[in-house]
Order: sequence, then structure tokens, then C-alpha cells
Amino acid sequence: MVIDIKPLVKSLKKRDIKGAREWLEANQNQLRSGDEFTRGYLLALQGMVSALESGSELATINKVLEGKYSAEQIAEIIREAKNRISQKFRPRDEQGFDTAWVEVLNELKVPAE
Repeated sequence: MVIDIKPLVKSLKKRDIKGAREWLEANQNQLRSGDEFTRGYLLALQGMVSALESGSELATINKVLEGKYSAEQIAEIIREAKNRISQKFRPRDEQGFDTAWVEVLNELKVPAE
């Protein structure tokens, strides 16, 4: 699956709910038409946007965006997700879900343009 999540991550960083929702809507057909992996990937992205909308202080994406996790803690989340992705017994939708998290968290680490 090749999809450019940079615009979504940019919206997440800015806490631009409208922009994030628009990105999801614009890419939903491509994401929905996929396999189990892609459906898990989409579910993770939708969850991130929903958490942003709700403003939940307990949501991981909100904690990351608010700087409540150190770089080491984020790296640990990424390591754990990559470990789950590599486990062959994991369902494809879970692998897609974790892949989305890894890609978003890695993109969030990239300095702003």
C-alpha cells in the first residue's frame, strides 16, 4: 500500500481536525478498497482523528502531540508496534493498525517543514 500520510500528520500536528477529516475522506476509497491489512491501517488513522476531535487526555495520539511522551517513550512505542507487526500469528488487520501507528509516529519525529 502506497499512500502519502504526510498531509494527515501535518494536520494532526496542527490539531487541524477539519484538515485531518478532509484527508481521511479524500483517501477513504483507496483505504476502504483494500484487504484486511488496509482496513486495520484505516481504523488506526480514523481512531487518531477521532481522538483529536474528542480531545481525550488519555488518547495516545493526544499525549504525543502535547509532548507528554519523551522521545525515548515514543521510540519504545514504535519498537513494540514493530515487534507486533513481525509476529506472523498476528491477524493482518492488527498488522495494518500497528503499521499506521509506526508510520505516523515516525513522521511526527521529522522536523516541521
